[in-house]
Amino acid sequence: MQQVEAPQSADHVVIDTPEINLAALAPQIRELTRLKVWRGLLAVALDWAIIICCFWLALRFQHWAVWVAAAVVIGTRQHALLVLMHDATHYRLLRNRRWNDRLSDWLLAYPVFLTTASYRRHHLAHHRHLNTDEDPDWTRKKGLEDWVFPKTRRELVGVLLRDLLAINTLTTLRLLVNISGRGRGTGEAEAPAAKNAGGGAAASGYGRLLYYALCLAAIVYSGMWLPVLLLWCLPALTLLGMILRLRIIAEHFGVPNRNQLDMSRNTRYSLPERILFAPHNVGYHLDHHLHTAIPFYNLPRFHRLLTSIPSYQRQSKQCDSFWGLSSATVLKDITTEATPLSK
Repeated sequence: MQQVEAPQSADHVVIDTPEINLAALAPQIRELTRLKVWRGLLAVALDWAIIICCFWLALRFQHWAVWVAAAVVIGTRQHALLVLMHDATHYRLLRNRRWNDRLSDWLLAYPVFLTTASYRRHHLAHHRHLNTDEDPDWTRKKGLEDWVFPKTRRELVGVLLRDLLAINTLTTLRLLVNISGRGRGTGEAEAPAAKNAGGGAAASGYGRLLYYALCLAAIVYSGMWLPVLLLWCLPALTLLGMILRLRIIAEHFGVPNRNQLDMSRNTRYSLPERILFAPHNVGYHLDHHLHTAIPFYNLPRFHRLLTSIPSYQRQSKQCDSFWGLSSATVLKDITTEATPLSK
């Protein structure tokens, strides 16, 4: 593996294989790894502004349809917060690592019952050992019926409906525990530097307890417990699970899995898909795996740079949408009748 950004750390994984040589693009890539802190903070602020607006509208109009719409939008923004937390996991939110983790925990991870540091411990192992038995994401889903593909479309709809109707609530809770790094195979031994980085208050169990105690006190004092249950907790246990499943499927399922350019896929989501389950350029997942130090707002530019490489054009796995009229959709990859490509 040849590094193209100096200095590199264990937290930034760069893929340089016979299929693709990123070293030749080092100057352009180095520019793309530079943080524009205001872009990340603006994204966080906008997601929270939408969430607050949804609460206000639901409380203002007191109509069941407004509450349902607000809960749906909030569920999509909960996922958007997780996507931004993922950037923070790679220290792509703030330059100061301690404050990167503090901000990520307070505004992105804690609200959806995770921590940045624990997610980082298993996520870096996922990058180093993609789609192998040392990849914790792979091993946790391997052999589980809901994660075996291809499926019939009816089977896929059934799985998604079980997420949406809370039938898979316990599975969703286990997924949240797993992505927080507390399940088996977290890869703690793989990234001791990442485990120790950003310590202090952000990683403190006492700090997290204090955070939840203050939130609970504010909810009880304001009498907001019912809106919080219906507009925050319910989407987190239903819609969020379905959204996470759709995105995870799009990233790593139904792919050839032969080399670094087709072990994941990019998906050029339609506007409705980006609103519902693919915010913050998360569709450029293959490109993210090729260089994890590039923040989400620079991934489109990185993708355009990669398309100048002939091997990338020939071999990389690209889809036009999750579902749609195109011949290159995720849905067509995962609902064929061929031999299952499963995790």
